[in-house]
Amino acid sequence: MAELISSTRPPHAASPKAKQKENVYEAEYLGSGTFKIVKPKRQSRKARQSALKGTTPGARK
Repeated sequence: MAELISSTRPPHAASPKAKQKENVYEAEYLGSGTFKIVKPKRQSRKARQSALKGTTPGARK
């Protein structure tokens, strides 16, 4: 029964209330299979968390 309810609702990204920023990612074709890609910088707090929770560089699991 829960499957029927969840399948009738639109996913979060399709929600009319969720706003997506325009032109966040850009790709420009320079020729010969070369692209110039522009994307947003990583947020410093997320980069810090990734470094804190991640494994030590060079460690073998």
